[in-house]
Amino acid sequence: MNSIRSDKGQAFIFGLLFLAVVVMALLILYNQGQLVTNRIQLENAADATVYSQAKLAARNQNFAAYTNRAMVANEVSIGQMVSLLSWAKHYKQVGSFTSYPLYRFPVAPPSPTTFADVLNAVTTPYRIMGETVSAAAKPMVEVWPTVVSYFNSTLGVFQKMFALATLAAQVEVGMGVVEDHEDDPDNPEMYIPVIGWYFFTQNALLTYFGENFSPTNLADLVGDATADQDWSADATDLTRDFLGDQVGELENMINDNSPGLSKKKSKNSSGGANSNVNTGDQAEANAVEAYQRYMAIVNRNRASFTEDRHWQLWATIPDIIPEITLPLGIVTLTIDLDFSVGGGFKNDGGSVYMSNSAIETDEDIAKINWSAIDVLSFGLEFDIGLYVEIELCLPIVGCNSWVLLDFNFVLPIGFPLAGATHQVVAQNSHAKKILTDWGLPFNNDTGKFGGDPDDSDNNGALDGFHMQTLAWGQASPTLLPGMYGARTSLDVTDSYAGPPSFFSLGGSFQESGVSYEFTTALAKSLDDVQTSDNDNLNIDSNDADWDSGAIQYTNFDVQTRSRAEGNDFAANYQQVIWNDDRPMMTVSSAETYFANPMQSLSDGSAEPASLFSPFWDARLREPSAIAILLATGEIDFEDMFEGISDTAIGMVDWLLRAIGDRLVDTGVDYLVEQIDPPWGSLIEGPIRDGATQVKDIAVDEIVEELEEFMP
Repeated sequence: MNSIRSDKGQAFIFGLLFLAVVVMALLILYNQGQLVTNRIQLENAADATVYSQAKLAARNQNFAAYTNRAMVANEVSIGQMVSLLSWAKHYKQVGSFTSYPLYRFPVAPPSPTTFADVLNAVTTPYRIMGETVSAAAKPMVEVWPTVVSYFNSTLGVFQKMFALATLAAQVEVGMGVVEDHEDDPDNPEMYIPVIGWYFFTQNALLTYFGENFSPTNLADLVGDATADQDWSADATDLTRDFLGDQVGELENMINDNSPGLSKKKSKNSSGGANSNVNTGDQAEANAVEAYQRYMAIVNRNRASFTEDRHWQLWATIPDIIPEITLPLGIVTLTIDLDFSVGGGFKNDGGSVYMSNSAIETDEDIAKINWSAIDVLSFGLEFDIGLYVEIELCLPIVGCNSWVLLDFNFVLPIGFPLAGATHQVVAQNSHAKKILTDWGLPFNNDTGKFGGDPDDSDNNGALDGFHMQTLAWGQASPTLLPGMYGARTSLDVTDSYAGPPSFFSLGGSFQESGVSYEFTTALAKSLDDVQTSDNDNLNIDSNDADWDSGAIQYTNFDVQTRSRAEGNDFAANYQQVIWNDDRPMMTVSSAETYFANPMQSLSDGSAEPASLFSPFWDARLREPSAIAILLATGEIDFEDMFEGISDTAIGMVDWLLRAIGDRLVDTGVDYLVEQIDPPWGSLIEGPIRDGATQVKDIAVDEIVEELEEFMP
């Protein structure tokens, strides 16, 4: 009986033990749930932040593409005006060509009526039409290039202002997205630390100021940081993941181009906010390449009338000489003599956007202009060819043949009827002056001044058929000193303000179609994570060596781990860049990319990336190893860009002012330089006021918001 009583209460003891285990399990589950919840919240906010920033960057790139396309369309409209005037003038000037010496002979002696009299009578309607059209077109050509070139230059300034506004919007949207992901907006816990703003600044610097950055230096930094770690890739591969295929030589993703820009940049970089921005040969080379491509795009988009003005009234007498075959025993000789004659009228012309000399420096860019030429001739063309083949047939061996002669040439004999040129330039000194500046007959550059490579009868204005017309255009007494630009008041208009400034895409980015990496970093203090005791992470803050393994984490310690709890350099570094001594942190990355879903090249390949096609979008990507190395302290961000501020507000303020000085101010200065009275008073004031307002909003207001946002 006593033994039975002594066994009572044993189940209660086991129940208490089980309850303790359950309570501990629940506490652990609660703690881990809180850590997971906060970490997911942090990662979602980081992904949304960096994706939003990349989306804004893609929008900026598409804005540049739309405005660049508008510039091209506007340039083409100038070409149409110049073409119309040249075409009208060549009919207007028929009288100067019917005075050709060979036309002074009587048509039917002893009648005094000469060929010139007949041609003057026949071409009278053309001269009247030329007079009428040129009278209307000339005033337009005097004004339209000025209007268009000023408008294009204004678009160039808008590109720069929009780029600055985009950077400001990226700062603001970063703060806004983080605030929107807070559980309690009145008591915010998440924040963008110093390293997050460095990542933002780094992308902007690489995008616009990439020539300041040394990939070799970065590879050395990566090599030092990973020397004692087990990385699956070497320093070069890690650097390539960060920079793309630019390990050897870094370039801007977005180049700012305008004539003489490198000298303007050098002057502006002597002091002020952008004093660390280097300029020089690379900027000049970028500008030269960009304007060469700009010229090509403009010429590819010429209207058919601008590109090739060709018509002909032509009749041909075909070859009537039969082929001759001479059997000479084992040898057979085949002779085919071709001889055909064509005759009639040919009218050729074309306009091109070009420079009269090679573009070697960005100052040469100002020489780009529109040139148009039109000529009309009549006469004959003799097409002569000879083909001789010998065939040798031997028993057993068989037959072999050899071509002894095979040639064909055309002998044109054309007589002048009309001709004219017109040029629209920024300065008269940039204009072509004599025929050889335009080219030489028979040295056809088909497609330059008219012509069709697929039509053997259409070789453009420099066709050999027009040789006498072209020569008489230089020598005619009524056209002296020639119709090719020496008569500046008649054949040259200097109302063009020059090609516009514009953004272009770096060469390697045209191939890859992918931007530099956008990265952001978010954090919240572990003290703000509500756990059962707020001290369950097994942190030994007295251990000075992170790599000893004494510091253990349970909050998803994979790549974005904290080192801030130690006492070594890495810990001190992270306490600064993460703004806390016990941070829960994460990094997220995104990129802009080019993909046109509707178009491909004629060979089926994808359209290459450019800032002339508005098909840029954004997507998330895995953070590069270098972003992780920067976030964890293996690489000091101040070693990446010398002279950069070590505070968030300092970095953002410096960046926005540098962009404003280098892009916006130089763009406005270039536009103002091009403006002549009376346009100056109408354009300069509003443009400068608008640029100042954008800079004030982008810098002062954003920096003020950032000061309120930072913990």
